[in-house]
Amino acid sequence: RAQRAVELGEMKCTGRRLVAYTVCVIFVSYGAAYLIHAQTPTMPFGLGEVVLPLVGTKTIINQASKSEAPASTEEKQVTQQAWSIPSMPPKPSLSSQGQPPKSEASPPPAPSSPPPAINDTAPEAPAKHAAGKYVKPKSDKPEDNQLTVELVGHYAEDNVVMVTWANNHYHDFVENWVRNVRKCGIANFMVGAMDNELLTQLNDDEVPTFAMQSGMITTDFGWGTANFHKMGRKKIELISLFTEMGFDILVSDVDTAWLQNPLPYMARFPQADVLTSSDHLSSTAVGDGLENPSKAQSAANIGIMLLRHTAKELAKEWVDRLEKDDKIWDQNAFNDLFRLGAGFNQKDEANVFSGYRGKLKIGILPVSTFASGHTYFVQRMFEKVKQEPYVIHATFQFSGTEGKRHRLREALVWSDPPEYYDPAGGLLTFVTDVPAELLQNSGSVEGHFALVNHQLLQVRAALAFAQKLGRTLVMPKLYCGFDRWWAPHSGRIPGSDTELPYLCPMDHVFEVESWVRDEPEAAFGPGIDFREYSFFDNPAVPEAVNASTVEVELVESCDWEKCTQKIGGVAPKETSKVVANTKLTDVDVENLLREHKDAKVVRFSTMVGAFGGFVDDEDVTKFSKRLKKYAAIWCCKNAHPGHIWYDMAFDVIPHTDRHNRVWDKPWTPTTGP
Repeated sequence: RAQRAVELGEMKCTGRRLVAYTVCVIFVSYGAAYLIHAQTPTMPFGLGEVVLPLVGTKTIINQASKSEAPASTEEKQVTQQAWSIPSMPPKPSLSSQGQPPKSEASPPPAPSSPPPAINDTAPEAPAKHAAGKYVKPKSDKPEDNQLTVELVGHYAEDNVVMVTWANNHYHDFVENWVRNVRKCGIANFMVGAMDNELLTQLNDDEVPTFAMQSGMITTDFGWGTANFHKMGRKKIELISLFTEMGFDILVSDVDTAWLQNPLPYMARFPQADVLTSSDHLSSTAVGDGLENPSKAQSAANIGIMLLRHTAKELAKEWVDRLEKDDKIWDQNAFNDLFRLGAGFNQKDEANVFSGYRGKLKIGILPVSTFASGHTYFVQRMFEKVKQEPYVIHATFQFSGTEGKRHRLREALVWSDPPEYYDPAGGLLTFVTDVPAELLQNSGSVEGHFALVNHQLLQVRAALAFAQKLGRTLVMPKLYCGFDRWWAPHSGRIPGSDTELPYLCPMDHVFEVESWVRDEPEAAFGPGIDFREYSFFDNPAVPEAVNASTVEVELVESCDWEKCTQKIGGVAPKETSKVVANTKLTDVDVENLLREHKDAKVVRFSTMVGAFGGFVDDEDVTKFSKRLKKYAAIWCCKNAHPGHIWYDMAFDVIPHTDRHNRVWDKPWTPTTGP
């Protein structure tokens, strides 16, 4: 018995030693893990240091992550019992419809046993805020605004972050982009600041931002220039960086206006590694589904695209290609890559297909609701399919950056300061005349110019009145018979669904850049400000402006006391409706409205035959010089050159056009120079 007791005692002692040994192993293992991960490794990737999260960050392993390998039985048990301590954040895909994503703030399943001990000396993890809640950096210095996993994780939602970028030249575009994004209820967004000036502005405005330190110019990039291509490379480096960090990135060019939150829509396609917008000009989608890849094979437009972190290999190769050839356009490089081994006809029921050597699943976003500048402004495709757009991208436009601003103003998705809606000197507007006969006969180059020229005469008269009265002209709607493009066509861009004639954007007829450019008054006369045709539809226009309106009805003759004053006289101050004769000179119209300078709006009933000319020949010369800069080109006939310049003095014989061609006979649409 004594011997048995001794043996039992030794067994108990051995058991205690085994337990103690096991506990020691656990502590040593976790201590080693801490020492490895707490050293804050860095990942230089072109945009500063990327700091990985500190150990102790509580994150639930996402079982649905498509990039994770299936867990073993033992791994599953650990996952169910404990918080994990990863060196990278979880990488869930967007949740599929009807399956709400798990929030990091949600409690984990109740453990069946206490979790393993964690090193109590590990640094405390930063508090997790709601996505989008602004956290002010230590300073405006670039080193205090670096892009880190921790920073992105703070703003990401369901592992997705929406990103745009710009330099200070585009600060107003950034402001507009942020305003529209927030109106959609999107909080998980960030803006990359490509210079320190914009970085400071964004921090002052409490916009989630990070320093890109691009070393680039702070002015307009200029499409196709070396700076444009350099900006494109920075953009792709940024995309690659986010995917390397394990995040899904919704890329958005800054010249977009978001009207709805797209993330619930994109979550319907969890199998897709990439969802991209397209320059296709006809709809192949059924309902609100993705475009049919076997039909919609136009270039993908990378200005709006979702790249899940599972596409990081593509993103890395994309960067590599751009680094090897500084002349290649970033968008062309992406199109080349995703089409490698693409099975456009091998698609699933949702129109998701294989691409990038068969390694990725890709979907093309519907062109009607993820709209280009053509499908929205020219075709108005969203009206045809009876669906609200998610976003408008100001592409397929002319007149550079100013053309983009004006397009977004026309769509009522651009916000200006209060004084824009109540300009000094007041506003001038008129009822435009667009005869049905001209619309019906606009199906040829000659018919198109007849239609547009009739409208040019009215705009010319309104500009003369606005200049003399010191008022801001509200542009009329413009109608075109033929579309405008960069290559020969027969009225419609090949492959588009444009219905002719159409309501055309201002930049299809006028060089908007020239309208906003300051010119010396001594040579060009007083400047003339203008507003978009949809101005009075904007709820930002004060009621006081709309309420202060003088109507001016123009008649061919003042016989039988039709007019409210004598010809050349001053309209009574107490009247809100003035009747006057047409063919008013600049001096006549100034006298007519002398007592109505305080009216916010002067609305003319017509501009057909309204203007009788300038009294001073010097004013004629200055005004003519200004107008020569205003008109744009139509493009193109199948000729070389194929473009035709609009001429705002086409009806004047003789006259010299902007290219010093003398017209001593009736004007005709002539190509060149």
